[in-house]
Amino acid sequence: MTDLRRSLRLVDGLAMVVGIMVGSGIFRTPGLVAAQLGRPWLTFIAWVAGGALALVGALCFAELATRHPAAGGKYVYVREAFGPRAGFVVGWVEGVAIYPAAIAGIAVVAGEYIGRLTGLAPGHTSWVGAGLAALLTGINLAGVASGRWVQNVATGAKLLALTGVVVLAFAKGGGAGWSSRLPGAPTGGATLVALALASQAVIWTYYGYLDVAKIAEEVVDPGRTLPRILLGGIGIAAALYLLLNAAFFQVLPIDRIAASNLAPGDVAAELTGVRGGSLVAALAVLVVLASLNGNIFVTPRVIFGLAREGLGPRALALVNAGGTPWVAMLLVGAVAIALAATGSFESLLGLAITVILVIDGFTVVSLFQLRARRPGAPFLVPGFPWVPLAFVGVYAALFVGTAAGRPGLVAQAVALLVGAYALSWAVEGGRGR
Repeated sequence: MTDLRRSLRLVDGLAMVVGIMVGSGIFRTPGLVAAQLGRPWLTFIAWVAGGALALVGALCFAELATRHPAAGGKYVYVREAFGPRAGFVVGWVEGVAIYPAAIAGIAVVAGEYIGRLTGLAPGHTSWVGAGLAALLTGINLAGVASGRWVQNVATGAKLLALTGVVVLAFAKGGGAGWSSRLPGAPTGGATLVALALASQAVIWTYYGYLDVAKIAEEVVDPGRTLPRILLGGIGIAAALYLLLNAAFFQVLPIDRIAASNLAPGDVAAELTGVRGGSLVAALAVLVVLASLNGNIFVTPRVIFGLAREGLGPRALALVNAGGTPWVAMLLVGAVAIALAATGSFESLLGLAITVILVIDGFTVVSLFQLRARRPGAPFLVPGFPWVPLAFVGVYAALFVGTAAGRPGLVAQAVALLVGAYALSWAVEGGRGR
């Protein structure tokens, strides 16, 4: 069987998107952002700007997804606009590089938090992460129903837990962080480079909203439901992120936040003692597992779509009785497990987001070509063409800023994209253009 069933409704889609978005990022990245920017007000600029950029992206991808509600997401739109070779590059870079790296990064964070709870030596936490990736791959191989059930329960539990952290911080915190500042906080032109580098962590934390496009073929009434999932997911996540960052500064000075890899846990420990910090660390494992499960659920849909259209081995398009593209899931799981066992969170995040800046910018450019061919669609981006142009312009500026701050990382990303393009020439389905 090579078809997917339409069984996911609004609540399932919101649970999937919010579950992916609200994951390792909001636990792990506030410290990275604070360390880069050094001042509370500047970190809030980064988080507000990230939410605004995600909203603009959600509007663009809502139109793209309703135009072509097929499994695979971005590569489908690029293929329709620019031909199979461009679709090949976008799909395979996403399916075997960007998202397996994201899954591995999330799994590494989960391993870190389990290590924090159990006292496990840091050198072993990556193997715990690899084991978690393997476990959730197995659960999702059983079928859509089991993966969806895990996602809905975990997402609901973690939203309640994080809301509890916000309430606790504002009830008991004294505002220790609002007037604090790091000694080496950037000034002048260095602030722009710091914002570009900090944006990698912010974009990562918001990023899961696009993943609904990968499951568009399984969403009931996609023309109506997909935009509601995208925009609703952004609203829920952005509100929660801003409240949590405010809660962190309500309790901790910025030097403590910058040094933390579990800011909500450190807030709870400051207010209620070690037991409270351990409780939040345990909840963090649940939160991260929901994000990990969501990413494992959606990513094989990209490879499935590619294989079904002749842009990969046909076996990768096989679907089991539970509705899961099982061969594609095994491939994604294997790559993610290998990366989790060997990589660090920062290196995995940096490479994934740098490539995303190119892939997503190019995908939004495809909207102009698709509109020129067929103006009408179930959902249309308001403010066209300025809204998609703003999205592409910001991503281009962030790429330039990243090149200025981390040229070696950009060189790796470019090499990956060039390699995928060279490989596309060897694939018969990519010879169209």
